[in-house]
Amino acid sequence: MQFYQGHQTYYTYTATGTKLKVIDKMAPEGTFIPASGLNAMASNITFNATTTTDYDGSYIYQNDTLKMILLPEGYWQKGSYYYYLKDHLGNNRVTINSSGTEIEKSHYYPSGMRFFDASTGNSAALPYRYNGKELEAMNGLNQYDYGARRRGAGLPPFTTRDRFCEKFPWQSPYCHAANNPVNYIDVNGDSVSFKSAQIIDPNTVNQVKTDAQNFTGLTLNIDPNSGQMVYATTTDKKGRTIPLVAKDTNGKEIGSKTARKALVNAISNTMTVEVFATTRMNSQGGGLQINLNSNQINAFINGTSANLDSRTEGYGMTFFHELSHTDIGGKLSDASPITFSGGVTGIPFGASSSSVRNENAIRQELGPNFGQRTSYASSPTQSDGYNYIPMSNSSFRDLDRGIIPANSFIKY
Repeated sequence: MQFYQGHQTYYTYTATGTKLKVIDKMAPEGTFIPASGLNAMASNITFNATTTTDYDGSYIYQNDTLKMILLPEGYWQKGSYYYYLKDHLGNNRVTINSSGTEIEKSHYYPSGMRFFDASTGNSAALPYRYNGKELEAMNGLNQYDYGARRRGAGLPPFTTRDRFCEKFPWQSPYCHAANNPVNYIDVNGDSVSFKSAQIIDPNTVNQVKTDAQNFTGLTLNIDPNSGQMVYATTTDKKGRTIPLVAKDTNGKEIGSKTARKALVNAISNTMTVEVFATTRMNSQGGGLQINLNSNQINAFINGTSANLDSRTEGYGMTFFHELSHTDIGGKLSDASPITFSGGVTGIPFGASSSSVRNENAIRQELGPNFGQRTSYASSPTQSDGYNYIPMSNSSFRDLDRGIIPANSFIKY
């Protein structure tokens, strides 16, 4: 990046867009680059100073010295811990030290511009500000780094187009948070966040990522700081950016097309689904939230019959099932309860639903060893003390007659 004052900034990224290094070069005062020369990096400048910042996950180094360690609720710097107080949009409003002393305070307009009369100016104490994004102020840049895109510190639009803008023709490809920054945020310009789940249960996040990657053929990455899930891209013959999908030895894309489409559409949505890890309730999804219960999921995995792939109702499939319930996943429904004779309410054994049909489409594309779920509701408790989910027509018929099936089931 060439500045008209002569300053220069160089960026290094991974293939999936994760920032690795920033080199800032400061030119002497009085240097001027005419507009006609801003399309190339000037080579005739003797710089006063150079600052190199390296990003190694949550560790940030400046000129080869550890500057800070990013933590879920703040950061560590020079032997001290600092904590953020945030609002509903993830804006870091106040930084306090471990003694509770206020170090920095920021209040924002919806666009991201600060209320300077109510804010303090210790910018070194609050490098991550609006929406929790890094403010790059060096050389007067003053832009927030959203990962996929950038935007000015006080201007609503992004500086570059949304790579999925053709999916949202009703809004500007440069708009921020679907032009509704009071209610929505652009986490990376894309949208499935595991930030909370990473803190509570990182193993669940890793299991979901591994299964989702195997089910879709996508190369997935979850940012260790933002929790944002992204996928690697490539370009087609027409130069368009498309998801990078793994292929088998015959050149055929691997995985489920249904699962891949669902995940790509979710990540590219302007709204963000937050994924949480919990053991207080069963896994469920809806609105802009997914809850994943590892105890429940592990019970399904351990209770899967030997003739089936244990992932058929594992972490990845449960994630896709709950994603289908969300606002960005199709708002699919589960089977509805009915009132039986005697006034008892429940879901009848054998009832299906749009969410089950969706996950069965994924299973069919993954192969016969994933089975087909033939009832949303599990069977009544059998003689061995387990409930059973039938994963074939034959196991359903057995369970419907009160017989424990020999295979194609999940018991818990």
